Amino acid sequence: MNYFHLLQGGHVAAVRQHKDAKWVASLDLQRFFDQISRTKIHRSLKVIGIRHAEAWGMACDSTVDKQPPKRRFSLPFGFVQSPILASVVLAQSALGGAIRQIMAGGVTVTVYVDDITVSGVTKEEVAEAIVQLEAGAQNAGFTFNQAKTQPPDGRVNSFNIGFGSGAMEVLESRMAEFQIAIHNGNEFQIEGIIGYVDSVNHAQADELADEIP
Repeated sequence: MNYFHLLQGGHVAAVRQHKDAKWVASLDLQRFFDQISRTKIHRSLKVIGIRHAEAWGMACDSTVDKQPPKRRFSLPFGFVQSPILASVVLAQSALGGAIRQIMAGGVTVTVYVDDITVSGVTKEEVAEAIVQLEAGAQNAGFTFNQAKTQPPDGRVNSFNIGFGSGAMEVLESRMAEFQIAIHNGNEFQIEGIIGYVDSVNHAQADELADEIP
């Protein structure tokens, strides 16, 4: 399982998979939930063994028409089941198949909702993985946000964390927000912030702790 929004540790655990990689790249699925249509959900649920009528009922109950009366039903952000259903659809799609194929070839791939991160030993293998992912996305009817694509490099930034080539740290802009928050927050908020930063980078957590009033 490499769908880290469904696993303990969330995005920090996903990032940690790529910390020591020499080459890392990141892709972002554009309007991901909007691309998870009622039809895609119905089809994917049937693939995993749910009966037609039940699968259709679940697909209908879990989608909304975001531009009525166009009747273009897709997953909303607010439903508890949305991330799970989106993951089922993605896993059963051509893009999910491309992810499995890439991982079988030894390249690391993590998924966190709409963020797909790839890492490997060489720039060439990571670049080829991106080509495979883009082809899989096209076949599955998904679109990547080209403005948010980060091509193979020694380090990328996602979730306000910079990582790769042996490093993993909270970005300076986010640290600045945390510094303000610990001066204004209560004991529980401060504890939560320090704990989060410590899960990313111990040295940064120590620096932040030194600023506690």
